[in-house]
Amino acid sequence: MKGEKSMAVEKEFFDVKYKEGSLDAKTAQLILFAVCMSHGYERGANLHLGKARECGASDDEILEAVVYGMRPPAALARNVARNLSVKGL
Repeated sequence: MKGEKSMAVEKEFFDVKYKEGSLDAKTAQLILFAVCMSHGYERGANLHLGKARECGASDDEILEAVVYGMRPPAALARNVARNLSVKGL
C-alpha cells in the first residue's frame, strides 16, 4: 500500500467528473486527513491519519498536512478580524 498508485476509476461527485486513483494513495490520504482536520471532523481525521501512516507517511509529511489544513481557517479568521477593524491586523 505504501504510496501505491492504483488504476484510476472514473467517478462523479455533485456533477464533477473525475478519476479517483489519479493521486497516489499516500497523497490522497494526507489530503483527506487535512480536510477532515480543518473541518473539525476528528473521526475522519483519525481514520485518514492512520491510512496515511499505513501508506508510509512520515511525521514531517503529516505535520506539513496539518499546517496546510490550518491555513484556510486561520486566514478566514484573520480576514474576519480585519473586516471588524481589529487593531494590529
